[in-house]
Amino acid sequence: AAQPQPLVEMPGGRRKWVSGHAGWRLHWVDGHSGMFKVEQEGDGLSDAAMEEWGAWMDTQLEKRFGSTDWPPLTASTLNFSRNELGDEGVRCVVEYLRRRDIGVQMVKFFKNNIGDVGAWAIGQLLAHARDPVQEVHLSHNRITEQGACSIFEAIARSRRYPYQMERSGRRDALGLTPVWLRMEYNCIQWASIEHRLDQQQVRWCAAESRDGWGPKDQSPMVCMHSSYKNQKVETLSGADAGAAILGQVTSTPMKWADGMPEPPEEEHAEEDGSEEVPMYIFLDASAVRRLAAEKSKERLFTFQGLLNLCQQGHMKCMPPDDYQAPAWMGTIEERHRIIFVVTDAVLDELAHLAEHNSSERRQLEWLRNAQDSYLQQCHQWGILEVLETKLHTQLIKLVGWEARARELGISRWALQNFDFACLWESQIESAGRVLFVTADDNLVNFAAECGASVEGVLEVATVHVHAMDRAFANDREHGGNRIYEAAQRTKVNKFCGAMLSAEIMHALVVGPALGSKSEGGGEDSLRQSLKEAVALLADLRPLLECASGGGEQRSERRAAAAAKAERVQCFG
Repeated sequence: AAQPQPLVEMPGGRRKWVSGHAGWRLHWVDGHSGMFKVEQEGDGLSDAAMEEWGAWMDTQLEKRFGSTDWPPLTASTLNFSRNELGDEGVRCVVEYLRRRDIGVQMVKFFKNNIGDVGAWAIGQLLAHARDPVQEVHLSHNRITEQGACSIFEAIARSRRYPYQMERSGRRDALGLTPVWLRMEYNCIQWASIEHRLDQQQVRWCAAESRDGWGPKDQSPMVCMHSSYKNQKVETLSGADAGAAILGQVTSTPMKWADGMPEPPEEEHAEEDGSEEVPMYIFLDASAVRRLAAEKSKERLFTFQGLLNLCQQGHMKCMPPDDYQAPAWMGTIEERHRIIFVVTDAVLDELAHLAEHNSSERRQLEWLRNAQDSYLQQCHQWGILEVLETKLHTQLIKLVGWEARARELGISRWALQNFDFACLWESQIESAGRVLFVTADDNLVNFAAECGASVEGVLEVATVHVHAMDRAFANDREHGGNRIYEAAQRTKVNKFCGAMLSAEIMHALVVGPALGSKSEGGGEDSLRQSLKEAVALLADLRPLLECASGGGEQRSERRAAAAAKAERVQCFG
C-alpha cells in the first residue's frame, strides 16, 4: 500500500507535507503543456541544496515528456523566497534555466541572502531568457549599488524591455509594458548611481503597483515599487547584514555582531503580500472535528464539501497532475489560494480527546495516516498543510494570558495553536491573510479580549465555523450561496458562477471579522453587549428624568455613562 507523504522540517518551526525528493515541488499548470510553477517559499533551502535541484528537475521533465522532444518550457512562477540562498544558489538556478532554455514569467527571491554576484546572475536571466521576464522580486537581500547597476544595465543592453504584453494589464499605445522590479530593503545607495543609470539610458520609474507606471504614452523599461529607497540594512555589513535578513526569514531572534542594538521598527512598504501570499486558515481541534464529522456534510465548511468544490473546479486550488481542469478555472495565482493549516498541537489535542474513546481513536488514526483520509486528500489538492511546531515551545504573542485561557476552559494546545497563528500573521506583510477558525465560542471571545490589548492579535480574524457557513449561505452579492450549494454536491455539469478563493473569503468572512473585532465575537459576546446596552440605558435614565441635583453628581453620572457607551459603540 502507498505510504503517506512525509513531514519535512522547515526553519522557524515550520514543517509541511511535500511531494518529491528532498522536498522539491513542481506543479504543471495547464494539462500536458510545458507551463509549470515552482513554489519553494520558506523551505529552508541553502546553496548546497540548490546544487541538486537541476538534476531533480531533469528527472521530472523526463518522466513527463521522455528523454527527447520536450515542448517549450515556461515557469509561470519560480518562487524561492524566504530561504537561506546566497549568490551560488541563485547562480545554480539561473544556469539551469538558461541551459534548458526555460522561460520565466515571475521570479521571486525576496528575503534571502543574495549579494551582487547573485544580482548579476539575475541580470543575465533578464537579458537572455527565452522570453522577457515580467516580474522580479529581490527585496530584503544584501544587494549593493553594484548589483543594482548590473541588473539595470543588463536590461538596457538587451533591448527587450519594455516587452509586448500578452496578459491582461496596462499597456502603452504599442502594447508594451515594463518589467516589475522589487529591490527595497537591500544595501543600495540609489543617489550614488542614478547618474550612471541615466548614462546608460535606462528608462525607469517608481509606482505603487505594477500597472501604475508613467508616463502614460510610453512605457519605461523598468517599473520599481515606490518604496525602493527604503534600504533597512544599508548601514550593516557582513555578519550583521546576514543576521538582519535571516531574522526576518525565521522566528528566531537576531544576534547582532559587536553588540549592535536592533534597529527600531519602521513603517515601510515591503513585498506586497496580496501579490504572492495565499490566505492561511488555521483550524483548532474543535474545528477539525467539525469539518470531519459525517453529520456535517450538508454544509460548505467540511472536508468533504471542500473536496467537492476542488473536484468540480469551484475552488482555487493546485489540483493533481492528472486532473482535467474545466475551462473556467483559468490560471491559479498564489494570492487566490486558500490553505487550511493543521498544526501538530491540534493533532496532539485530538489524540488527548480520543484517549478514552476507541471510535475517535480509530478515526484519528485514519485521519493522520490513511492515504485516502481527508487530510491527505486535501493536501493533494493543495488546500491543506500540516505544520509541525516543535520549536514553538513557549508563548510569544500571548504571554500572560494563560490564566484567562484556563478560566474560559481553553486548553494549552488551543492556546499554543492560536499563539502560533498570531506569530505566523506577524511574518506576513499584507493584512487579512490569516484566519483562525474554531467551533468554540469561548475561544472566539478570548481572541476578542486579547485583541483589545495585545499587539498583533487584532490582525488575526477569529471566527466560529458556523458563522462562516452562515456568511456563505446568506450571501447573494458575491456568489457565496452558489458556492455553498455546490459544496453539497459531488458532481456538477456546469459552472455555478463563483469559485471559493481568498478574495471571496475576505469579502464574506475576514473583512467583516476584522472590522467588528472591537465589538467582540460569537453569540455570547453579542449577549454581553446587549446586557451592557441595557445597563447603559439604566444609567442614562436618571440624567433624563431628573432635572435637579448637584452638578458634581451629574458629572459623575455622565462620566460613568460615557465610559459604558464607549464599550458598546455599536449601540451608540
